Amino acid sequence: MPYLFEILLFLAPFALFLAWRRLAPGMAPRPKALWLAAAGLACAMAGLAWYGFSLRSQPHEEYRPAQLGPDGRIIQGGRAP
Repeated sequence: MPYLFEILLFLAPFALFLAWRRLAPGMAPRPKALWLAAAGLACAMAGLAWYGFSLRSQPHEEYRPAQLGPDGRIIQGGRAP
């Protein structure tokens, strides 16, 4: 029951799209809009791939979390060999 609200929020855009298609069947998206949407999706996927490959760790490299130093300052974490 606690996840019902999240499921409904996930399904809401799909339900609205289906309702729009039922109520306005003649209003199809223009081909130019579809090409722009496809180009935007391709740019987003390329950016995600670039970001993922740029932050990749080397094999056997450990991650050190940030720590609180003895004087109360934060010691930055990061990757350590």
